[in-house]
Amino acid sequence: MFQNNPNSAALSPDGIGAYLMRSVPTVIAGRNSANAITLQNPGLTLGDATARYWNPDYPTSRVHDWNVTLEKEVGSHMVARAGWVGNHASYQDHYLNYNEPTPSNVWYFTERRPLPTGALANVATRPYDQQLYGTLHEYRKIGWGNYSGARLELERRYHKGVGFQLFYVTGNTLSSLVGGTGGWDGGELVEPNQFLRGTAPADPKDRLHLLNYKRDDSVPKHRMRWNWIVDLPFGQGKLIGRNLGGVLNKFIGGWQLAGSGTVRSNYFSLPTGIWPTGNPVEVYGKKYPVQDCRSGTCFPGYLWWNGYIPAHQVNTPRGIQGLPSDYKPAGQPIIPYGATAPPANFPGGNLQSFWDTNTVWIRLADNTIQQTSIPDIHPWRNQYQPGVWSWGQDASLFKEVSIGEALRVRVNIDAFNVFNQPGIPTDVGSDGLVSTRSSGKGSRELQFTLRVSW
Repeated sequence: MFQNNPNSAALSPDGIGAYLMRSVPTVIAGRNSANAITLQNPGLTLGDATARYWNPDYPTSRVHDWNVTLEKEVGSHMVARAGWVGNHASYQDHYLNYNEPTPSNVWYFTERRPLPTGALANVATRPYDQQLYGTLHEYRKIGWGNYSGARLELERRYHKGVGFQLFYVTGNTLSSLVGGTGGWDGGELVEPNQFLRGTAPADPKDRLHLLNYKRDDSVPKHRMRWNWIVDLPFGQGKLIGRNLGGVLNKFIGGWQLAGSGTVRSNYFSLPTGIWPTGNPVEVYGKKYPVQDCRSGTCFPGYLWWNGYIPAHQVNTPRGIQGLPSDYKPAGQPIIPYGATAPPANFPGGNLQSFWDTNTVWIRLADNTIQQTSIPDIHPWRNQYQPGVWSWGQDASLFKEVSIGEALRVRVNIDAFNVFNQPGIPTDVGSDGLVSTRSSGKGSRELQFTLRVSW
């Protein structure tokens, strides 16, 4: 770009940076700045010119909520609730990224010729402008999302030393925003040139639905939460030590136990680095404990689903042991391990070096063979399956003691992950494995607090 920047060593009068820190400005904007921009050393590269702007039709984001709740008293100081809740969000933030270069593999398949070279190489495959412009973003309000779910609750108000709440929620969250979140980074829509012709709709909303609209996997399908508080039966007037008094009662009596916990389901996304074999996707959960011996040392885990495990690693000493006898992967690379039949247009050579890759070869219009990767929209794009459940429990033992009229002492013993439950990691690999080599969460932590107020 053309510029006047005296702080740049390349453009300063003495060839040293930070010139404006060492001199009195000579160019005053609006007075003598008409010819201040130098035409020397412009530093302009084709494709560097970018633009980001708002679409003139820019409505306000909207969310419509609805709910129906039924309540009924089911016992002394206890109430049950059942409800249906939902919402629809519209006019959510997205940006249209409409001048990105065509990916090389898409170019080879659609144009059947080599990538452009020369001065225009950086812009020649862009769909909007092939002369100057690079990235172009148009901010729009075209995103949307939907949620529908049911909620059950059982609550006992604190009475006679006992109180609790129990919640269960099941629902589905679908959104066109990446990760279900807003912001420009979460709402990108690309042009059809990023895919094979005819596979991505020309209409932006239809394309957004195909490419981005999906389940928000950060929101669980099932979640149960609970909390409680209970007075321990020690001290004056209680089951144990009912006649205690004085200093001894201040040590023994008045303790309360409280806690909160949750259990939730999780999702894992089907991988897009392997391609369907025709075998159905089967989710096994913890049905098949396995030993992963691929490193030379065996580590425990589970075959969570029938992902891709190369044939030479199925129930072998240096592979995955414990797989079911009828194991058939639901997906595999274009050239799986052990393939012997040369793929279409294979130019010859060592096929083994391409095992476990998605390499393909295409014949161009000049009859040359181009090695590339398959560019199709993956059939497993934005597809999710039930993953590992996770849960946690925290608790706190505490009491408060009055000493005289002005001094109060509070003692807390807080335990996080109170049962020291290691949990299973929620990461599910494209090989279908969940490793239990490491814990899914941290170990128990204890926190002791003494607070004095007066």
